[in-house]
Amino acid sequence: MAGRPGPPRAPEVAIPPEAAETADELFRRLRRLCAEGRIAIDLDNKRLTHIDSPVSFEAWSNQWVYPLLALTCALWWLFGWKVGAGAAVASVLLYLTLGKTFLHRRIERRVREQVLEDVVHWRKLWSFGGVTLRRTADCAADGICVSPRDNWMEFVRRLTKSA
Repeated sequence: MAGRPGPPRAPEVAIPPEAAETADELFRRLRRLCAEGRIAIDLDNKRLTHIDSPVSFEAWSNQWVYPLLALTCALWWLFGWKVGAGAAVASVLLYLTLGKTFLHRRIERRVREQVLEDVVHWRKLWSFGGVTLRRTADCAADGICVSPRDNWMEFVRRLTKSA
């Protein structure tokens, strides 16, 4: 029985160092690259203001809509339909210019202050879409990473490997 071979051994596989990196480590690197200005984060406001977006709240829009609607109704009631119709047009224009700009800035601030502080929130946002990571040093083809189709972790590895 001594001449009998034992069970076959599994081949040893070398794990490259980059495969051992965790999402937390790569996320810290992403934050550092953003802080250094080597990566810019571009946001698709139309996508991120969607009701299912992890960074937008319907109540933010309501802060503009309800007061403008109340003002329009009050002006209509007090001064008639011509003034009310003018107030309605002005309210819509005000919402589409100032209101939307305010919402977009609020979403951008939320992404920078909260989402870039927590890898779990970042992964939710990346899975939802509407985020593009862009290399600021040049406009090479490999300098853009679009959510959710591209892999942000591989993008960060590539940038830090080339640095």
